Amino acid sequence: MPINLNSLNNFQVVNNHVQLTANYLKTQKWCFKKITGTRFAAIFGLNKYNSPFKTWMTMVNLYKDVMDPTLAKAGNVIEPKIRTYISKLLNIDFKIYDPKEIGWDAFKENKIFGGIPDGEPLNKLKIVDYSTDMPMLEIKTSSIDSFVYKRVNNQLKMTKDVNGLPVIKEKNAKKNTWFNENGIEISKEYQMQLALYLYLRNTTKGIFAIGFLEGKDYAAPEEFEASNHDIQVANFEIDRNLLDKYIQFATKWYHQHIDTGISPEMTEDDHAWLKSELEILGK
Repeated sequence: MPINLNSLNNFQVVNNHVQLTANYLKTQKWCFKKITGTRFAAIFGLNKYNSPFKTWMTMVNLYKDVMDPTLAKAGNVIEPKIRTYISKLLNIDFKIYDPKEIGWDAFKENKIFGGIPDGEPLNKLKIVDYSTDMPMLEIKTSSIDSFVYKRVNNQLKMTKDVNGLPVIKEKNAKKNTWFNENGIEISKEYQMQLALYLYLRNTTKGIFAIGFLEGKDYAAPEEFEASNHDIQVANFEIDRNLLDKYIQFATKWYHQHIDTGISPEMTEDDHAWLKSELEILGK
């Protein structure tokens, strides 16, 4: 279950907030999570699946979001193939991190912000180097079609046909959301993810590589060939002055909610979500 039965005695609901017990905060704070690129966007309300409250629940280890295994496998197998393709296309060698080796964090020197970039530019000496304005890489995979999902224990799970292929809800619907009249459009959520990592590296330029996947790619990701797929590339550059304001807000948010053990205020949707999670546990 996403919410562990053992955690139920470690918090209480007070008005529109969840508050950790003093003992839980004291003994468990050392392993609370940092603000990563995904969470950075979420605490500003830019993630349609994770509200600021749900993000807080994850960061203090009261909740564990479970990703659909088919989507997770496709991302893990296909993203390295896209990285290799982009590296050859741009003639840039990118540093790749093994999450387990670095403890799932490439920014350990920062106590509040963390995460792992998808690729950092290397110079001829194989050292991460942004001095020549080489970009940081952010990889995204997206289905071309929108698929059918069903909710199981409050988690979305991909529906598949008898051949193990995703059931299509609407053709081209997912890919169309990535484009406007001027071409590829990167959502504010994804911009925030890459912007945080650029900020932490004290650099400004990045690049998005978006790979559009067919249904068969989810059934057999090992057979994916980047050269046979639509891989879109979009340049990105941050405004440091504007980003500083977001960083200040996120830092304040961290101190107000992670350091104190008191959640952000719950919305009606948050209340409904927490109630449904507790009902699954029989509470």
